Amino acid sequence: MATKAATTVAGATARAAPFRMGQKKVYLPNHVITFVRPKPNQPPTTATFHVPLTFNKLDFRDYLFNVYNVEVTSVRSFINQMQVRQRSFKGFGGKWYRPRSQKMMVVDLVKPFVWPAEPEDKDAWDHKMFTSVEKTHKEQLDLDFERTRGTPPLRHELSQPDSRVLLKQQANELLNGTRKWRPGHLSDPAWAEVEADVAVSATGKEVVERTS
Repeated sequence: MATKAATTVAGATARAAPFRMGQKKVYLPNHVITFVRPKPNQPPTTATFHVPLTFNKLDFRDYLFNVYNVEVTSVRSFINQMQVRQRSFKGFGGKWYRPRSQKMMVVDLVKPFVWPAEPEDKDAWDHKMFTSVEKTHKEQLDLDFERTRGTPPLRHELSQPDSRVLLKQQANELLNGTRKWRPGHLSDPAWAEVEADVAVSATGKEVVERTS
């Protein structure tokens, strides 16, 4: 019964399509297709996608129609050859290789699609952390490349972390006499007890009780 119903639905979809539908059957697909944000001044009837290398124009046309009910008038495809890269192993250069090429397809849509505006506040997506990680990763790659080439940067050329800069500033203040050294002792009032028992009241608010 299920097979007959699926056949009926497939036949109705094929009849509704304004073009000849393909008969290729795909079981448990694992294809990854990415819709790329358009470039400035690109018309809303043009859409760009990253597709697998095994996709052809007819496959992608049928995919858009069957999965998203999106009709296209034309499909163009091209392959971007990736740049040669060098593997890095423990800070040393490795073999040179070329990553797998990237296939892209540009389609002309029957119904235009306008992308939403980019959000101005990106804190919900941890944009600052992502930018910091990307910056650190790039700096490490540049340092590994310099070491591999045999021209490592000198110590004064390396960027200092904020903690080291603050420690240097405090040391200079001690040497200049603008800051007074005070060793920390348990008898010092500055060392306050921070341990506390946290209890939850009936209203759900935290009640802090100091231990004796």
